[in-house]
Amino acid sequence: MSSVTIVVFILVGIVALFLIGYINHLLEKSKLDKARRKAELIDRYRRCATLSSTLPGQLMTVELKQLLNRLELHFVDELTRVDRQEPKHQVRAEELRQLMAKTADVPISNPAVKIMTDEQAKDVRFQLETLQTQIIRAAQEKILPNAQAKQWLSQVRHMLVAVYIEYFNNVGRQQLELNRPNQARLVFERAVQYLKKQKDPAPYKQHLAQFEQLLEQANGAMQTQLSPQAAQASELTAGLELQDKHEDWKKKQMYD
Repeated sequence: MSSVTIVVFILVGIVALFLIGYINHLLEKSKLDKARRKAELIDRYRRCATLSSTLPGQLMTVELKQLLNRLELHFVDELTRVDRQEPKHQVRAEELRQLMAKTADVPISNPAVKIMTDEQAKDVRFQLETLQTQIIRAAQEKILPNAQAKQWLSQVRHMLVAVYIEYFNNVGRQQLELNRPNQARLVFERAVQYLKKQKDPAPYKQHLAQFEQLLEQANGAMQTQLSPQAAQASELTAGLELQDKHEDWKKKQMYD
């Protein structure tokens, strides 16, 4: 065997090893990409499903329920293509298609939530921010038309304002009922400031007027509550002054 042949065999072996390594790299990369895609799709369809079942009933509408069904179905269908060996995805896809076929008759079982704490308001805000993110990504990926996505984003913003209107109203009125006008005043002041700083305050004029009226009511209750205390303090001051005069008179009598 000549030296040229040996060199050729060596080069062929090197090329073969390189090709095998490159092919293995592509296979590993494909597996990783598939695993990432699968994890992403699972996360996104679960987020839609969670929003669909846990958003407070006062925010959930038929249109919103069907939007979430539509997005979830898209992700489940994509997941079925990525992971054909998992039958539960196909089952869920069929369930979603049946729900979407009901159009306006789709059942809504979300219970209404009375928002009474800052923590509850923050939780609902987080849900709405998650919904907003899903809508934005759906528009970027052409799952939703841009015009439709913009309409939904506007509705989500209104829903967030509605949540805080309900929160301020519930907490402020509760403080009034508990005869805590000072705390109620602070809540209604926050409500007025929150509505005034909205980019488009026009839709909330009626709510703003109501909160301003409630703020006046809380201020009036505070004055009423402070009046007896002020009168009592005046009586006490007068009594102390009278006692001082009496003591001064006794001292004068003693030294005279």
